[in-house]
Formats: sequence, structure tokens, C-alpha cells
Amino acid sequence: MDIKWIEDFLCFCDLRSFSRAADQRHISQSAFSRRIQALEDWLGVTLIDRNCQPPALTAAGRVFRHFAADHVRRLYEARATLRGQHAEGDDTVRFAVAHTLSLTFFPAWFAALRQRFSQLQAQVLATNIMEGAHLLSEGATDLLLCYHHPQFPILLDPDRYPFVVLGSERLLPYSSCAADGRPHFTLPGQPGVPPPLLAYASGTFLGHLVEMILLDPPQPCHPQTCFQTHMSEALKAMVLAGHGLGWLPESCVQEEVAAGRIAAAGSADWGTRMEIRVYRAAGNRRAAIETLWQHLARGDGTPA
Repeated sequence: MDIKWIEDFLCFCDLRSFSRAADQRHISQSAFSRRIQALEDWLGVTLIDRNCQPPALTAAGRVFRHFAADHVRRLYEARATLRGQHAEGDDTVRFAVAHTLSLTFFPAWFAALRQRFSQLQAQVLATNIMEGAHLLSEGATDLLLCYHHPQFPILLDPDRYPFVVLGSERLLPYSSCAADGRPHFTLPGQPGVPPPLLAYASGTFLGHLVEMILLDPPQPCHPQTCFQTHMSEALKAMVLAGHGLGWLPESCVQEEVAAGRIAAAGSADWGTRMEIRVYRAAGNRRAAIETLWQHLARGDGTPA
């Protein structure tokens, strides 16, 4: 039996919806349903009546809910106590960092932190935003550094997972440049000649933002997707190679724009602004985390 199954069940109890609970747990609905089924198989009872709309707890489910909530609470209290004892004097902080930020924002930001906290050590995991949120909620990381956009918020309870805004940057369309410095591809493109689109894979955070822009574009535009990837660095490589235009965070292409290898493929109206946020779990009371968080909350960790 996996504690995640119990946490899934408690999430369903709060939301009474398989789809909403799956979103909150940062997994697919099918995976969420399989984990609930696995818990029911382990217990040997049916916890949720799926024949009614909306699904409801069975009598066994209502009884188990009280046991489950108490069980999870006690386990997390024990873990917090043990980690607090184990981490005495430990200055290592575990960071989960969105892939793009791990290459652009994090190195200089962490260097600035090290100037203030010379003993600070980092364990860094580059990840996607959804997985990073899951790691934070599971206690597998201390801080989550990621992008935020109001249209696609991270489903983390702000009371349990407070955040600090560190800055912002724009997501803009870019293209490789011709010899005269002009972009090879521009938006909205020529009539009857759709610009080749280098896209993010469906379900990715940046992919959602690009889809949002193209659903309500500044001008009618129908680009033709010719490439998909999960990684902004892979997309940038394809832009540089001249395969099409693609949306990239500004920080990802600073050097290439300055060198005249990449140029904006459209006006600022084709872009959107993203916040850069750092999240923590309020229940994580390690001394190193508390000290660092107070520094960040004062705005001392915000780059110029």
C-alpha cells in the first residue's frame, strides 16, 4: 500500500470529482482512478460509488476517511520531527527548478544567494512545473522555482505553499535571421503561406501559453506545426537552424539576439508575460529554509 493512494482518496473526499482531484494531484485522471482502485483492492472494500453523479463516498468510504486523515497527519508530523532533528546545522537546500530557469535564471540567482549565505549548498533537480509541484507537495524538495501565469495557475494551496515573486519575463516568438538581420519568418505570415511553427508538446506549461496566444491572436494567423518538443533549449536549436519560428522566454535567447542570430518574429502583442516564482512548503521548518525564506520574502533575493 502506498501513502499516495490515501492522499489521492482524501483529495477526492475534498473535491468530489475525479478530474479535479487528478489535476490537484498533478497526475492524469486515468492514473488517479487506478490508484483509487488499488487502494480499494488493498482494503477489500469499495470506497467510492461511481454509479451516481457526482460520484459519492460509500459507507465504507466515509468510515475510512477519518482513519485516513488521521494516519496521514501523524505520518507527516513524524517526518517533520525526524527531518528537523536530522537536518540540524545542514545548509543543503533541495531545489526543483523548471528546465528553462535552471539554465537561464537559477545560476546567477544562486550565485547572488551564495554571496549572502556562504555556507549555502544546493541540490538541484531540473524538472517540468507539474512534476516540481508534485515533488514539493510530497516533501521531496524544499523549494520550487518556476514560471507562473494567471491563465494557468499551479494548483498549490497558498496557505500551505506560500510563494515569493522573484521577477518576470516575456514569452515571445523568435526566428533565425537573414544576412540583413531580418527574421526569416514573421507573424502573421503571408496569405496562403502559413509560417512553420516550432511548438511545445501538448500539456507543457509553455505549450499552454502558446496555445492561448494563438487562440486569440493580434491578427488572423494559422501557422503550420512542423516540430514539437518538451524543452525550450531544443526548440531554440531548431529556431537557430532556420526550421521555423517558435515562442521562447527572453532570457533563453539573450545572447543570440545580441549577436544578431535570432530576432523577434512579431511585435510584443504576440507575447505574454510570466512571473518567476519560488514556492516552499509552510510545514518545512528547517533552519536553513527559514533563514533563506525570510531573506527572499524581504525582497533581498529579487534580482535587479
